Amino acid sequence: MLRLPKLQWQLHSPRSTQLRTLRTGAEPIPKYIKVWNPAHVPESSSPQDVRISNVTNKASNSLGPSKSAVEAYSRGVGPGVRRVPLDQHCIPPLSLVLKAASSGPSPRSFYRVLWLAYQNARKTDPERLRRMRTHWWSLTWTVLKSGIEAAVGEESIQHRARLDELENDMRLFKIRLSYAVRSQQLMDMFVARREEKLAIREWEADHQTFLDSARQIFPAEHLEVGAKLFSLTGDLGRSLQLMDQLLNAYPGWDSSIIMHVFRAHASSKAGHDHKVAKILYSRLKERRGKNMNMDDYTSCFVGFLEARHLPYAQLVFQDMYNDIQLSGTSNVEMAKEVLTKLHMLYRLGTDISKTTSIALAALSTLPRVYHDHIFGDWIKAAVVYKAPEAAGQILDMMYDHGTQPRTFHFNMLLKTLFRTGERSDILKAENIGWQMIEETRKAHKKKARQTPDATKDVVRKTPVADVTTFALIIHHHALVSQWEHVDYLVRQLQEASIFPNANMMNVLIDNKCRQGFFADAWGIYKFLTRPPEGENGVFPDGATFRHLWKTLRLALGDQATRDDSDLPSPVELLKEMVHWWRATRRRPDAPEFLQGLAGSDKGAALNLILHCFSYKQDLVGSLVALHAMRQYFGLMPSYDATNIVHRQLAWIDMSHEPESISSQGSLSRSYTRRIKRILKIYHVLVQQRAMRLDLGTKGLKGLNDTEIADVRLNALSELVRVLLKRIYAPEVVEEMIEATKMAVGLPDLPTGDMTAWEVA
Repeated sequence: MLRLPKLQWQLHSPRSTQLRTLRTGAEPIPKYIKVWNPAHVPESSSPQDVRISNVTNKASNSLGPSKSAVEAYSRGVGPGVRRVPLDQHCIPPLSLVLKAASSGPSPRSFYRVLWLAYQNARKTDPERLRRMRTHWWSLTWTVLKSGIEAAVGEESIQHRARLDELENDMRLFKIRLSYAVRSQQLMDMFVARREEKLAIREWEADHQTFLDSARQIFPAEHLEVGAKLFSLTGDLGRSLQLMDQLLNAYPGWDSSIIMHVFRAHASSKAGHDHKVAKILYSRLKERRGKNMNMDDYTSCFVGFLEARHLPYAQLVFQDMYNDIQLSGTSNVEMAKEVLTKLHMLYRLGTDISKTTSIALAALSTLPRVYHDHIFGDWIKAAVVYKAPEAAGQILDMMYDHGTQPRTFHFNMLLKTLFRTGERSDILKAENIGWQMIEETRKAHKKKARQTPDATKDVVRKTPVADVTTFALIIHHHALVSQWEHVDYLVRQLQEASIFPNANMMNVLIDNKCRQGFFADAWGIYKFLTRPPEGENGVFPDGATFRHLWKTLRLALGDQATRDDSDLPSPVELLKEMVHWWRATRRRPDAPEFLQGLAGSDKGAALNLILHCFSYKQDLVGSLVALHAMRQYFGLMPSYDATNIVHRQLAWIDMSHEPESISSQGSLSRSYTRRIKRILKIYHVLVQQRAMRLDLGTKGLKGLNDTEIADVRLNALSELVRVLLKRIYAPEVVEEMIEATKMAVGLPDLPTGDMTAWEVA
C-alpha cells in the first residue's frame, strides 16, 4: 500500500479549538475557465423575466446577489443539478421571490421556485423563518393557493400537499395570517377541502381569541367570513347576527355579505326565513341604491324562485326592470334575457289566477314591444288550465290595450273552448272557427290578405284562418263523423293554397283511419313527407307516428286489410320511426316530439307497437321493439306492455295445439293455463335476478323506478329467448334477432344481458 509522507503541519486546529472559518484564502479563478455561477441569468425577452429581474436589481443592495436571484435559484435547484446550500443567502431568495410575486401574476413554474426557496429557508435557518413578518407568510399562502387554482390533475394535488405542509409549519411556528388571508384560508378549508367542522372550529377559536383580548375588537374580515360559514352550514340566526354586527361596526363595508345571508334564508323551507329574506333584499337595495346592478337583482330573483315564493319573486322582477330601464329598441340578447326570466316566473303560476297576476305585472313593467309575447303566453296558460272565460277576457284586454289579436290568439281561444267539452263552448268555437274560415275565403278572392298591426284605433275584426284553424275545425267535425263538412273544409284549404303542417297531416291521417281507409292514411304520410325534389314537405312530429301505429294496428286487426301490400310492416314502420328520431333527437324541442309520441299515459306508442308485432306473431320483433324504445327513445315498458308480450308468448306456445283448441282463443282452458305458467316463470326469473343483485331484504324496493324497469325488461327478454329456444336452435334465435336489428337500422342495439345459449 502506498504510504503518504507524514505532514509536518496540521490541516486544522484541535477539535476543542476548531473554528467555523476557513484558514486559507481563495485564489482568483482565471477568466478563461468556465464556472457555474448561481447568480448568473441569461438575457431574456420574456416580460415575466424582465419583471423579476427589475425586482431583483432593486433589492440587490440589501437582500442578496446583484443579479436575478429568483431565476438563478430556479436554475440552481432545477432537475439534474446538484443543490448547493448557500447558507446566508437562503432567506433573501425567498424574500425576492415573494417580492416578485407581490407585483403581479406569476407563471406556472414560479410556484415551484417559491416552494424550493421556502424549503431551503426552512432547512438552513428555521429561526429566521419563524421571525418572518406576517405579510410574507400571508403572501406565501396566497401564492401557493393560486397555484392550486392554476394547475390541473397531479400538479394541483402536488400544490395542495405543499399548502398543507405550509399550514403545518405555520401551526408549529404559531404564525397568524393577516385577517384577509385568514378568511380565505377558512373558506378554502370549508369549500375546497370539505372540512366544514374544522373550519367552524378554527373560526370559533379565533373568535374566542378576540373575545379574550382587552379591547374586544372584531376585524371586519373575521365577522364576514363567520357570516358566510354559518350561512353555508344552515345556522341562519348566527349568520344574521354576525352580518348585523359587521355592518353596524363597519358601515362602509361591502354589502355583498347581505347576499350570502339572503341566499341562505331564501333556500330555507320555513316561511319565516322567507320573510327575513325579503327584509334582507330591501336592506341590500337600500344600501346599494343606484349601484344595484342586474346581477344583484338576478341573484335575489333566483333566490325567491328557489323558495317558490311568487309574490316576492314578482316584486323583484318589477323592481329589476323599473330601476333598470328597458328601451323599446332593446338588443336581442337583452330581450332573450328578459323573456327567460319571465318564463321562469311563469313556472310558479300553478293556476290561471297566478298566471294572470304574473302577466298583469309584466304588462305594467315591460315596454310595449314585449306585450304581444306576454299576451301569447297568457292565453296559452288559459288553454292549459281550460279557462275559456279567461281566454275571452284576454282578447278583450288586447283590444282595449291597443293590440290587435292575431290568428294565433284566436286559435288558442278555439282550443280552450273545445277542451272544456261543454256543448255551449263547442258551439262558440264552431261559430268563431267558421267565421275565420269565411274571412280566409273572402281574402283569397280579393287576393288581399291583411292583418292589422297594433295601433291606437284597433278594429274588432275576426282574423283570417290559418292551417291550425283548419286543423282544429276539421278534427272537430271528424270526431262527430260530419264528413261532408270535412270534405268541404279540405277543399277550402286547397283553394286557399294553404300548405299543411304536421298538425294538419295528423288530422288527415286520423280522418282516413276513422273512415277505415288505412292505406290512404299511409299514402298521405308518404306524399307529404317525401315530396318530389324541389318541393316543400312536412316534417312529422311524435303524434304522427302514434297515429300511424294506431292505423297499422287497426289494419292488422281487420281480416280484410291485414295482408294489404300498400301498408308497411311493423318492422318497416319501426325503421321509419328510428330514422325520424335520428333527425330529431338533437333538436332543442326533442322532448316535445317524444311527448307527442309517448302520449299522455307515457305508454301509448309502445303498446300500439307491441300489438302490431303480436298480430304478425313476430316475437323477435317485439323483443327488438322493447329494447329499441328503452335504449333509443327512453320509454320504459309499462305493466300493460309486459302483459301484451305475455299474451303473445301464450299464443305462440299454443301453436302446436289442435285447431279445435287454438280456434277458441282466449276462451280455451289451455290458453288460460299457459298464461298462468308464463306469468309464474316470469316472476321466478325476476326473483332470481333480484337474488343475484344481492339486494337483501328490501328486494327490488331498494332500487329506483328505472333500475326496476331494467330488471323486469331483462327478465322478459330472457323469457322470450327461453320460448324461442324451444322452437329454434340457439344460433338460429340469435341470427333472427340480429337480422331484425339490421332491418330496423339498429345493428348495435343490446337486447338483454343473456344470449340464447345462456338461458335455460
